[in-house]
Amino acid sequence: MPVVSEKPLSTVSISQQYRVGALLCFRDAAARLLLMKRARQPNEGLWCAVGGKLEMATGESPYECAIREAKEEVGIDLEAGDLALRCILSEKDYERAGHWLMFIFEVRIPLQRLPGGIEEGAFRFFEIDELDGVAMPELDRRILLERVLDGESRGLHVLRAGPGADPDLLVEEQRIGEAL
Repeated sequence: MPVVSEKPLSTVSISQQYRVGALLCFRDAAARLLLMKRARQPNEGLWCAVGGKLEMATGESPYECAIREAKEEVGIDLEAGDLALRCILSEKDYERAGHWLMFIFEVRIPLQRLPGGIEEGAFRFFEIDELDGVAMPELDRRILLERVLDGESRGLHVLRAGPGADPDLLVEEQRIGEAL
């Protein structure tokens, strides 16, 4: 019987295959969601949640990354207790550039104002019922609407998606708790 070898999902080196990041779901007092229209890749031209990659060389934790990104991008000082971890997402072969492990946080403190634009993009608040018509990655929309912003779906969701971040390939591996 012939031996069948599996091809890797992408051609990036093993050291570059996994990226780890944190996303933050900020809302204002009216419960509108803050999104940023990205000025560069990934997701250039699309509306996305605030966030970025962990500084893995320093051993930064997902919470430390979220706190740093909140300060750098939104100009707000947060502590770990201001964050609720709502999703852990393993995304296979996103944009054929490698895999992502994303920690998605809901920020418990409402924003008082719209942040000014930054190099990465411009900010805007959106009503939750507007999200269906917003140009954003479809998988992000689905996770936000079904797992983070849905008042019925509290707790921590452990998800996997891909390859290609096809929203139809989203699998919930585990759900922990009702409210964090």
